[in-house]
Amino acid sequence: MKTSPIFFERHVKFNNRELIKASELRRKVTQGVTHNENMYSKSEEYYKLLSKISVDTTTLKHPLLFLWNGKSSSCWNFEKLHILTLMSNWAHDNGIKKEPKEAKQWFAKAVKHEMQSLLVLNNYLWKDSDVQTLPILQYRYHLAKALLFASDYYYNMYTFKQVLSPIRMSYQLMEIASRVWKKLEYSQLNRRHALTLKHYVESLGEDECGQKVALMQQAVSLDNDSELKTALDKYKGDNDAVYYKEVKSDFTVPCLSLEESFQTLLNVAT
Repeated sequence: MKTSPIFFERHVKFNNRELIKASELRRKVTQGVTHNENMYSKSEEYYKLLSKISVDTTTLKHPLLFLWNGKSSSCWNFEKLHILTLMSNWAHDNGIKKEPKEAKQWFAKAVKHEMQSLLVLNNYLWKDSDVQTLPILQYRYHLAKALLFASDYYYNMYTFKQVLSPIRMSYQLMEIASRVWKKLEYSQLNRRHALTLKHYVESLGEDECGQKVALMQQAVSLDNDSELKTALDKYKGDNDAVYYKEVKSDFTVPCLSLEESFQTLLNVAT
């Protein structure tokens, strides 16, 4: 993201000390963007102050223009959406770097900020024609990011305790995100699908060995991981030597409904 400096104290009628503070905080946030530094705490502080300033009773001394990536708007919500996007990305980055227990809160914050973006869009009553098609102004974009970050929230739970429930939810959330907005990072989708199948297979009974083999074959085709191949070889050996079951399965991981997805996002964000 590229932007230009803003001096709120020159444009806005408000408490001058807070306007100067907002200008300084924004400068630090944009420096973080320029130098690829995580400035989550500063962006959070700036967003809170920005929300305090950008109320209906606030008036301007001079026109104020927010510029991001060569696109500009005089709407406060345009600025809010860009800051919330930075906050969600930085929160997610923090989650990736932390141990599972500490990472949980960061992934939750990332989801929360994308949900906040949806609320900001609800208040965006009029959009300039040259910015209205930007991804950041689309509901589906923020919904997909929220789903994707929630997927990592559950995958983080899975790394702490490797059982079916969290990896299945992680896969389901990423799968529906990929349907909502295609141009995001979904490189882990097949891996999480494969792991979901692996743990589902572990829940099956011994007399369902043919189905175990069929599902593990599907898992290995999705992710050619040595652990998955070892599991496949074991089930195949058991079936060939003992059970002699037909290798087939009609099982598919069910898709989440939109209602289930939204409820999951709300649960994570709160």
